[in-house]
Amino acid sequence: MYLNNFRTDVTRHGDDYIVNYESDDSYGHCIYKQLDLTGSKKPIRQSVMLLTHCQMGGIIDNINKKSPLGEGDHDNLSKEIREHSLSTLTSWLEGQIEDNG
Repeated sequence: MYLNNFRTDVTRHGDDYIVNYESDDSYGHCIYKQLDLTGSKKPIRQSVMLLTHCQMGGIIDNINKKSPLGEGDHDNLSKEIREHSLSTLTSWLEGQIEDNG
């Protein structure tokens, strides 16, 4: 996995949850908003995290310098960024619930 070599942390700014990626010489972030949805036919409520913005150019450049990316690698990296950032956020949120619970 490309992103395992970067430091990550999560911050909250208003309604935004920001997953930060950092190394000694590069930075990137993904921003999520929490949406509470209710079903249209049944009153089922669920909470989802929506990725609203992702600025990972510095991180991608860093990865490409260390190991040049081919055309197919960009699709895999894009998927990894979405999955890794959501997983990082989910773990952080679970930790917040445990700390408050």
